[in-house]
Amino acid sequence: MASASSPTSPAWPIVAEIAGIDQGTAVLDVGCGTGGFCALAAARGAAVHGVDGMADSIARAGERVPTGDFRVALFERLPWDDDTFDVVTGFNSFQYALDPGAALEEACRVTRPGGSLAVCKYGRPAENEFFALLAALAPERVDLSRLPESDNVDLAIEHLGQDVRASGVVPSAICFPSHAALLAALQAAGIEALDRLPDTAGRFRQHSGGYRFEQSLKYRIIAV
Repeated sequence: MASASSPTSPAWPIVAEIAGIDQGTAVLDVGCGTGGFCALAAARGAAVHGVDGMADSIARAGERVPTGDFRVALFERLPWDDDTFDVVTGFNSFQYALDPGAALEEACRVTRPGGSLAVCKYGRPAENEFFALLAALAPERVDLSRLPESDNVDLAIEHLGQDVRASGVVPSAICFPSHAALLAALQAAGIEALDRLPDTAGRFRQHSGGYRFEQSLKYRIIAV
């Protein structure tokens, strides 16, 4: 979800430009995290709103964008009226909804006719170097050859039946500032075979001592 150091941040200005986020645009960011994209949208003159399931993230978003309207809620039950926003965005968020299809339908409900729903998430798993590391460390759990090209968000977008106004791919990266940070992320993902980590992760190590994994982001701007 979007945050100050979010790997989705390279796509933020691109999506904002294509979606026409400008002075006075009413924007809702679903899965806003600590408000990184909302800060960018506010700097372009938009009236920003954000929703997230984490109260601490919402509190930090409110500190970052004091003029914003930030609320804790389920993505499937957005606490706004029909036809409220010109643009609704979701950066790496809809796949974490309890029901991605229902969450996308809610996003459409609160978008005004003629508005846009922007969905941005990780691109093809085969192009994600961090996924490649997971597959090397735990091949019994992560098999890149068996991961589908379309996930539940892609299928839900198809089910909406709305026109896609624009789409594209943006290069990005997942970065960890230290070996300890990478270890913590792998342990949180349930990876136990960390004895092989030095050999498998060595090529991703930076001179700074951190790690950088290249990936891609896929965005779609959907007509509502």
